[in-house]
Amino acid sequence: MTWRTQQGCASTMKPICLNPLYHLRRDLRVLLSLGLFAAALGLAGAARASDGHVYEEDASLSVGEGAGGATYTRRLSHEGHYEVQANFRSFSGDPLSLAFRLSPESSRESVQEFGVSVQELDALMEACRARKSCDQEEFNRDTTRYYREHALQLSQEQAGQTPRLRVDVPRVVERNRARVKPVAAALRRLAAEQGRDTEWMMEAAMALVQSGMVYRQPATWDGGRKILGFYPPPRALERGYGDCDTKSALLAAILQNLSNTQLVGVHVPKHYLLGIARTPRSDQAYIIHRGRPFVLVEAAGPAPRRPGQVSEATHTALVMKQALRVDPMF
Repeated sequence: MTWRTQQGCASTMKPICLNPLYHLRRDLRVLLSLGLFAAALGLAGAARASDGHVYEEDASLSVGEGAGGATYTRRLSHEGHYEVQANFRSFSGDPLSLAFRLSPESSRESVQEFGVSVQELDALMEACRARKSCDQEEFNRDTTRYYREHALQLSQEQAGQTPRLRVDVPRVVERNRARVKPVAAALRRLAAEQGRDTEWMMEAAMALVQSGMVYRQPATWDGGRKILGFYPPPRALERGYGDCDTKSALLAAILQNLSNTQLVGVHVPKHYLLGIARTPRSDQAYIIHRGRPFVLVEAAGPAPRRPGQVSEATHTALVMKQALRVDPMF
């Protein structure tokens, strides 16, 4: 993969004894001796050191103020759905107002199918204990499958390092694309009212996520699950905020409802952004992935940035090419 900006071009595991599983009940620390569960380090301790709620998000949060005086409000209607109102500005500085409905159930479901549950890990351990033939290799397969089913991946940045969990952003986007259709529908209505085209809709979606929603990292725990400081798209819409990867996933899910244009996620150290498949202009930052250019899109905000405009920190990270990863979303 290569990338370019306005500033130029940067070019086998043996079976182990399962005795600990039979003698230590409901203590997930024992799982740390089983290869892949090292990625869950701190999970059980954090949950049991408190009542499990110390890191829970405040579910009463419903109002946020984004950049440039933007507002994002949410209220629960008598019919049981959320009515969301976002007031923000387009990249041209025009005031925009977007209203849509959101199902609380879709938000809850998006969290329940994501992240790690201590109870589910305990059940996985008990199931292994019940199978006398269960060895480490089989147990590792079980845990890897569990992580994959909950949109997580084990990542090892360097050889010899302990694997760590990271969010499988493309899987999250795929699972939640249909759940953010109300936002896409609202953007289509707004574009029709103003006689705008698809490109305008896509840029309005970018402006909404960048500056219409607050930049803030989600909590570590939500709904009794460890969510790694990441909200699935419906939860981000419900709460009205997110950080770089949360906002990137949300924006990708919305854009996929507005256009068939291919997207990629781009990971650099401590940051995540998107790439959209199109021919770049001379002043736009982009990467080349599998022979195709992808113009970079900053979803995080709070500063408004058109496609191809990246922050100085992003530019520096791309120049250094450290821990650079591209996640296809097609």
